[in-house]
Amino acid sequence: MNPQTLEFGIAHGAIAMLSAAVLAGAVFAQAPRSITILPDVPVVPPASPEPGISPARLELLNSTVKVENPAGVSVDLIPALEVFAGSKIGFRIATKKSGYLILLGVDANGTLTQIFPNPTAAARGARDMPNLVKSGRPLTIPQPGTPYAGFGFVADRSSGIAMVVALLSDRPVQVVDLPDAPPPAFAPGDTLKYIRDQARTLKVPHAQGGQLQQPNWSIDGKFYLIK
Repeated sequence: MNPQTLEFGIAHGAIAMLSAAVLAGAVFAQAPRSITILPDVPVVPPASPEPGISPARLELLNSTVKVENPAGVSVDLIPALEVFAGSKIGFRIATKKSGYLILLGVDANGTLTQIFPNPTAAARGARDMPNLVKSGRPLTIPQPGTPYAGFGFVADRSSGIAMVVALLSDRPVQVVDLPDAPPPAFAPGDTLKYIRDQARTLKVPHAQGGQLQQPNWSIDGKFYLIK
């Protein structure tokens, strides 16, 4: 055999073997690797910081977030708009027109509760805590020496922005049943408007019986911070 032919044959064979090795390596690299499928694990979203608010921002909300209020009712918290969780809170209510007062509490989660008059006592027809508020005569709750002396309200133990809403009806009413509202921290204006819209759907019995009537509501709300 010609030495050049032999040399060419060896070189060609080496190239072929190298190509095969490269091809085998490429196939190996592309071969699927074994994987382990974990059982379903719920995805936990990152914890969001507790909603906070500065005193200036709180005052701004309370001066700008308003709805219809023909009777000019107003509600204020005692002692202040910043309270500690679990502490006692009082209220001062004034109005330019007489009406029947309902106080609602909205906690940081939007849970809505009637806090005055006591809905259980009102449902039984109790008269020891009248809710008629007269014009020009501000009402403080609780107030020693009055039927409101024994009233008590404790700030929710969940910190965040909460709200108290005063509903004043021109017709006798002591209990309202409203659904929960949007959380005050996320949409303050929507919270108050939602309560207004829900209140407008309520009807109360006529004083002399007969057809149900729709009260005219005056509404004021105050945001406060539970720390």
